[in-house]
Amino acid sequence: MVLALGLVVTAAACDPGPPPPENAPYWHPGTTVDATTRGPLVRIAWDATTGGDPAASYQINLSTYQGTVVALVPASVRSCDITGLAASTAYTIVVTARDAQQHWSGPLTGTKGNRTTTITTTITTTSHGGSGTLWCHPTTDTDGDGLPNALETDDGTYTSASDAGTDSANPDTDDDGIPDGEEVLGLGGLNLRAMGARATHKDLFLETDWLDVPACPTGLRPTATAVTAMAGAFAAAPVLNPDGTGGINLIADYGQGGGFTGGNAITEPDGVMDDNPNGPEFEAAKSAHFQPARLGVFHYVIMLPAGGLGEVFGNDFTLGVRCNDPDPGRYARFLMHELGHNLGLQHGGNLLFANRFPNYASVMNYRYTDAGIDTDCDGEGDAAIGYSQGLNAPLDESDLDERDGICAGVDIDWDEDGTIEPSVQYDINGDGQINLALHDGTLLLSDHDDWALIEQRGLRCVRVNEAANPPTCVSSRD
Repeated sequence: MVLALGLVVTAAACDPGPPPPENAPYWHPGTTVDATTRGPLVRIAWDATTGGDPAASYQINLSTYQGTVVALVPASVRSCDITGLAASTAYTIVVTARDAQQHWSGPLTGTKGNRTTTITTTITTTSHGGSGTLWCHPTTDTDGDGLPNALETDDGTYTSASDAGTDSANPDTDDDGIPDGEEVLGLGGLNLRAMGARATHKDLFLETDWLDVPACPTGLRPTATAVTAMAGAFAAAPVLNPDGTGGINLIADYGQGGGFTGGNAITEPDGVMDDNPNGPEFEAAKSAHFQPARLGVFHYVIMLPAGGLGEVFGNDFTLGVRCNDPDPGRYARFLMHELGHNLGLQHGGNLLFANRFPNYASVMNYRYTDAGIDTDCDGEGDAAIGYSQGLNAPLDESDLDERDGICAGVDIDWDEDGTIEPSVQYDINGDGQINLALHDGTLLLSDHDDWALIEQRGLRCVRVNEAANPPTCVSSRD
């Protein structure tokens, strides 16, 4: 049976038959199969035979030359990725050669001087999970993501490493800034799949550490409740993934002794830390507690008793939290606020200097960070968590129709005079001016589609060029 991959499997290869002629293809002594683990796969490579008749094909077996047949490949192929091996298991991989008459090198030993009739290697697989059906796939990788074309089935559904559902023409199928090979095979040094990553669904990784404050021994440590609330907001994000589902998968390592163990209590001799994520204290703590393999994948935050600052289009941020705050929702909203800066968001959506717009229902907005975003169109916080979708109309502080309010036709008495009027002038965001004053004019108070910016750019931005205006970012692993 010949498959489109150009590989042929034959059960007859297990039967050595009569001894082959003396001129069957062979290698010189010392030749071996090179093998490396690539997550759940084993990549093998071997040299062409060096003596006897030219090889027409190579056969790959497990254990011995008569062991389990993996594949029979044309002589033009001298490398492939083996799938279907059990995790954390030692294997002997054997390659034999056949000539055009199907004479094969299998049992020959020590004849015609120095010759090696089979070449072998022994390797132990990793524990990255199942890799599909036993086979040896071509190593061609058109998009350079580390995942061979033969494994990228482009249907959006991950079945195994040999049926990854990814796009062979796109190195980052789900466009989350993490190459497919890292999410499927762990090529960056992390078993991201075991952490919950999926190459056909957007993922966002976050490690949270906290300052060890004697007066607040556990209060700065993020709770599972707070992180779960934030993860729920990302899961409900209005973005579509190649797997046909919506949302962003937030994977947070918050040091609770559960699935991850990367969260750390950080000790400072004086019990305080500067909240600058580019400052020497932060950098020293990150160097001591953050695994280098996570760079370019994980965002990193240190919880402090005061302050809070986040890189815009960056990796790192700090967050000031209240000691033993009884409201896990507030903790989650402040955490999502600072993470939002890393994802490219400002206090006015895309405007740094603007804030407190009642029609911008986002935790980035100071009006709603503490109290929660507005869900009933009255301009007041409702303890909800999330970013804005940019659905509300702009507000003109020089001509406000109180009958329209913010949305859904809910009246709002902006000037608080007890009367709902068709036109009033009022400073509704408390910045001391009517609308936003710019160097070349004024700007209305506008809602902002946070999720669109995050999807289009923020998830893929992991470093910031501070000198650029606006800030620039690059994809992970660049």
